[in-house]
Amino acid sequence: WEESEYNCSGVSDELMIFAGVSVGISICGLIGNGIVMWFLVFHMKQNPFTIYILNLTAADFSLLLLFLLLLLALLSSTAFCWSIFLLFYRALALVAEFLCHFFDLSILGLLTITSMEQCISVL
Repeated sequence: WEESEYNCSGVSDELMIFAGVSVGISICGLIGNGIVMWFLVFHMKQNPFTIYILNLTAADFSLLLLFLLLLLALLSSTAFCWSIFLLFYRALALVAEFLCHFFDLSILGLLTITSMEQCISVL
């Protein structure tokens, strides 16, 4: 037997390190967005601007959660080398691609609306 390292997914070590760091950053972002949402819902007086920020925070939270789930699926598929998990990961990636575009465009739209409302209120 020849001593060789078997990598079932073909994912490089650099990509695995990048995915691990991205998981840590995503968790920090989820915690931060959760704190902002809690503060806006329970401790702030509701006005149109806080509603826009709350919607922006919810869309950002959803995008980070989806990104975290994709990264965890990638890390677990490479750690356990399940061939059936690869089919699940491909289906998850297809759905997540659509949802990422949806949440990303929602965030951009909310930022545009917020900026326009602030400009109009100055005039």
